[in-house]
Amino acid sequence: MILKNAIERIPGVECSGNLDIPIRGISYDSRRVQKDDIFIAVKGEKADGFRYIDKAMDAGATAVACERPRPKDFPGAYVRVEDARKFMAEFAHAFYYHPCAGMKLVAITGTKGKTTTAWLIDSIYRRSGLASCIMGTIENRIGDERHASNYTTPEAPDVASFFHQAVQRGCTHGVLEVSSHALHLRRVYGAKFTIGVFTNLSHDHLDFHQDMESYYQAKKMLFGAENGNDLDIAFVNADDPYGRRLADEIDVPVVTYGFHPSADIHVKEWESRLDGTDIVLDTPEGEISFHAQLVGRPNAYNIMAAAGVSLGLGLTREHVRVGIEALAGVPGRMERVDAGQDFLVIVDYAHSPASLENLLETAGQLPHRRIITVFGCGGDRDRTKRPVMGEIAARLSDVVVATSDNPRTEDPAAILREIEPGLKQGRASYKVKPDRRIAIQAALAQAGTGDIVVIAGKGHEPYQIVGGKKLPFDDRTVAREMIRAR
Repeated sequence: MILKNAIERIPGVECSGNLDIPIRGISYDSRRVQKDDIFIAVKGEKADGFRYIDKAMDAGATAVACERPRPKDFPGAYVRVEDARKFMAEFAHAFYYHPCAGMKLVAITGTKGKTTTAWLIDSIYRRSGLASCIMGTIENRIGDERHASNYTTPEAPDVASFFHQAVQRGCTHGVLEVSSHALHLRRVYGAKFTIGVFTNLSHDHLDFHQDMESYYQAKKMLFGAENGNDLDIAFVNADDPYGRRLADEIDVPVVTYGFHPSADIHVKEWESRLDGTDIVLDTPEGEISFHAQLVGRPNAYNIMAAAGVSLGLGLTREHVRVGIEALAGVPGRMERVDAGQDFLVIVDYAHSPASLENLLETAGQLPHRRIITVFGCGGDRDRTKRPVMGEIAARLSDVVVATSDNPRTEDPAAILREIEPGLKQGRASYKVKPDRRIAIQAALAQAGTGDIVVIAGKGHEPYQIVGGKKLPFDDRTVAREMIRAR
């Protein structure tokens, strides 16, 4: 695309140099610049892209966009912008011919439930015969082509490129998870979404957002005109206090869901068992009854959201029933590890206070003798939640083995010392094992008939970040190996 054509409708830019040049790609990392790229000099938490302009030009970039004035003797096309991240999103969508507008896209935000809700919607799409794509925490998928995901929501050029490929391959429907970081950092600015979903809001990511109000305001951006997503309708969890507040504060038409009968979509009957959930929903299109393979009350909310979205897109109640019943599970979300043992082992991604509490409450509702919990807290992240999660684990478990999650650059023992005051408040006996493999082994070694072993925090992740290094480690694989060795 010719640079002049890509920026002609983007406001607030000052251009200099030859704009009649072809741009073949977009880069925001000087190490990945290719010939004829535009390099967008974004200022991050640790590095300022302005310092790498010369490196980007040496690597083949022919244009640069930056918030700072044009450097003296700069040889190429230069675009000075007010907000580099906002410009990056606007330019990316123009460069890829506004791909999101070519599909029915559902964007999901919230602390918990984004991944499972997205997978449920995608299952309904696929069982309805629709060509679909999904972008999220676990993987990015176009049709049956899957790629591992590094971020819940990647940078704007990657978002636009993904959906451009999806449109070119015939996708008509898609779903993506949108993190609060992505909204704050303008990663989905200007992308056209048909439907927005708000699942809930609870204590998490306060190392980034500082307080719950800032966290809420970041989530709210998806539903406001200031982020340019142009939603047709919003589906909001009305049982969540922040959901009720959001429904009152936004101008987009709202459909509510929840257990309370005042919600537009609500549960009439439900029963959760080891093998799944029987549920009857009351919707504007009539009742839907089905047996979902997903377990627990939190998944009832995910099912309500997925059903509402699908009906809102014109699919039938039968499409919803078939699609939801077809989803056997989501990797790392209440995932069972079965290696022939006479006790239940569950691996889950829960890594915030509310998600750990929901997980353990769900486990506690299943038939069991004891709940044995393995969990930790991530390093270089919100420290205030550590004793809170310790208290939750000790209150809702019989035995707790506290261990490392992804300690990153922190000392694992120091993290555990901050968890321990919470552990002392609960009824559970507990052990502290910094080595995660040893902790899982300790939990499994004492498990007996009828126990439930919950391994929380990492879910689908096949690695552990220790000292800044990403090391191979998968809770599911480790648990399976140890059960077989037993």
